[in-house]
Amino acid sequence: MQKYNLKQVKALISVALGGVLLTSTIALPVNSVEAASSSKYKISKGRLISKLTGKVVKGTKTFKGKVYKDGKTLSGLKAGVYYKSGKKATGTYKGKYYSNGKVYTGVSSNIYFKAGAKATGTYKGMYYSKGKIFTGLKAGIYYKRGKKATGTYGGKYYEGGKVFTGIQTTSNYLYIDGVLNTDLVVFKGQLYNGAKVNTAITLFEGQLYNGSKLNEGVVQVDGKWYKDASIANGTITLPNGKTITVTNGIDTTPGSGSIGGGSSSGGTGEITFTSTINSDIANNVDKLGMVGTSASSSNEKVATVKITDGKITMTSISVGTSIITIATDDKKATIEIIVNANGSITIGTITKYTTPQKN
Repeated sequence: MQKYNLKQVKALISVALGGVLLTSTIALPVNSVEAASSSKYKISKGRLISKLTGKVVKGTKTFKGKVYKDGKTLSGLKAGVYYKSGKKATGTYKGKYYSNGKVYTGVSSNIYFKAGAKATGTYKGMYYSKGKIFTGLKAGIYYKRGKKATGTYGGKYYEGGKVFTGIQTTSNYLYIDGVLNTDLVVFKGQLYNGAKVNTAITLFEGQLYNGSKLNEGVVQVDGKWYKDASIANGTITLPNGKTITVTNGIDTTPGSGSIGGGSSSGGTGEITFTSTINSDIANNVDKLGMVGTSASSSNEKVATVKITDGKITMTSISVGTSIITIATDDKKATIEIIVNANGSITIGTITKYTTPQKN
């Protein structure tokens, strides 16, 4: 059995105790710096006080979840984080908006912020101007409540935010650069007269249109013959089967004195139709929005008109177009007509009389 003297025993005990103390320090760590500091500070009259000195603690310290600066709860910025009364805060500070202490990008209370400032731009599909949801024009795009919109704004029509050129689907009207068309224009192969598709025989830019499409066949307009869409030259066969010679649309057939039953001089003339065409359009409120007492034709060289037995009766004179007006002393309705090469009358748009709205 090994023997130890007293000094050796004391030394061994000391080493053993030291080992126990060291082991205890590792096994029981301090929970946090704040926990350690809680014994160093206290709150007195709303101030952070050092227990050791009894004085206000200088600098920035965190105590029991709050940040203090020079003893007072911090309201302001620390390391770019916004505090109010010592807590991370939401709100505006020196012109910037913070959320839970951090400078904010996003939408709060319908206001768009970017890096804390009210911003202009698109965020999650919505367009904002100076933070607010935008209605109006921006860079030529029309927005309504932040979305690219369809509708009329500032006198122009937009679809999907863009100024519109084309045929509006609900009205079938033609828009050019957002405005209802007012001229003769060819759009996608069709002739439009104003906002509506053309319904008459019309000469446009040297080409003859029958309604919206280029004319097909031989037809006389304003005393000149056309073959298809172009003015006729050479030998042509008329709708009545007669063959004539024309120069720039004018009949130059030797010895010609009349064409199609009409009279002419100097080799020219126009077709005259003698049959009366009853269009069977009733002169009543249901058809016209009124009962007319008079009837007139805008072009009596094309057709004449009268009211007979409650109906509107027209007589075709020559190929062309006319506006028939049915009227009383203070009301009127109109009927667009086309007189065809065979003398028949094609009825176009009927515009009824509309009772004015009372104020």
